[in-house]
This record gives sequence, C-alpha cells and structure tokens, in this order.
Amino acid sequence: MLAITDNKRNKILFYILVFIFLSTINFFEKTNIFGNKVFFQLNEIEISGYKKIDHTAIQSKLNNLIGRNLLLIKIKDIEDIISENKLISQYAIKKHYPNKIHVKLKETILLAKLIKDKKKYFLAENNNLIPFMDDLNDQNLPNVYGKDAEYYFNDFQKILKLNNFNLDIVYSYYFFQINRWDLVTNDKKTIKFPSKGLTEAIKVVNKLLKNKYFDKYSVIDLRISNKIITQ
Repeated sequence: MLAITDNKRNKILFYILVFIFLSTINFFEKTNIFGNKVFFQLNEIEISGYKKIDHTAIQSKLNNLIGRNLLLIKIKDIEDIISENKLISQYAIKKHYPNKIHVKLKETILLAKLIKDKKKYFLAENNNLIPFMDDLNDQNLPNVYGKDAEYYFNDFQKILKLNNFNLDIVYSYYFFQINRWDLVTNDKKTIKFPSKGLTEAIKVVNKLLKNKYFDKYSVIDLRISNKIITQ
C-alpha cells in the first residue's frame, strides 16, 4: 500500500482546488477549459403582448444578449432597453432555463391627441406625452386643447367615467386655466362645464342629452350654478 506524505497530500489538495476554481470560472464563460459550449447559453428572447409597439426595434437591441450566459444576464440590462419605449406601461421578464428569456409587455392606453409647443402628441393614461406616429391605429382619438391640459385631462376624464358620461360622443376637449372644461361632441354640440360642482353638472348633462327637446340646441352652458343656458 502506497503511503502519501502530508506534503504530497497538500499538493494534491491544492491542485484539486485550483482545478475546481478554474472550472467554476469557465463555467460562466463562452467556453470552459475543455473548449466546450457555454452552459445556459441564451439563444432565444421571446416578446409578447404587443399590438402598437414596434417590437422589432426592441428585439434587435435585446438580441445583443444572445450567446451570453443566462445566469449572468442582469434583469436591469433588459429593463433599460424596454423602458426607453413610452408606449410600454408595464412589463414582466422571466428567465427560462436553460436558454430562453420571455418578455411580456403591456401597452399604455392612448386617450387623446394633443398639440404642445406646435408639436403633435398622443396623451397616454399615465400622463406621458408620446410623439405622434402616423402608423399607429389610434387616429380617431379626441383632440385636447389648452395650456397644460395634459396635467388635468386624466382626472377630468375619470370623473366623467365615474358619472357614466358617454366618452364616445366627444370630439374635442378644451381646458381653461380656471380649471374648467368645454366639450365638443361629434354632432358639434358644445357643453360648457363649471369649475365647481362638476359631478352634479355631469349628471344634469346626462339627462339633457337623453331629452330630445335639447337636440335642437348647439350649446349647453352649465357654468352658472343652478342654471342651464342654451343656444
């Protein structure tokens, strides 16, 4: 039986540790010390949940990660690419071992079209202004006018929804700095809302719009409390 001295035993242990260390490092590189293929090499990035978004541009940037080790890819690297697109409101990123990443997108809802500083934008539900794009299908959205209207529009529209106002009939919104709104409907009827008592005014308008008697009027003015002025 061959005896192993302490010195030889220490050398063998040292070489084993070095081998394990080198193998561990190379496990995360493109090739290991034996020249084999990288473990968990990313070869597919799947994107879903898009309709309006130019996903090819996002896909092209994400494809730069192809070939890297899935373990070492940071989620933040993917988030930085996705967050550049303002049409994306939410996203979920999941690694599927051994070789795939799935990105699920949720697009922001576009509420209106708005002109600011002589430039045309889409106004999104998260208050973001998105540069207008002709290739988007949301061309029939209502127009919004007025200085700083984008900061108040979402709140105003939410109040309309809460009071069951039919948003589909609105062609344009006009915001005034005294915190007041006018609406122009698709049939060119102007509705002037007050700066105070908005909820009650909306309820009144809902009733008037259902009354055929008011069909002949092009203006419904509710700016003065407890009064209805028509033209």
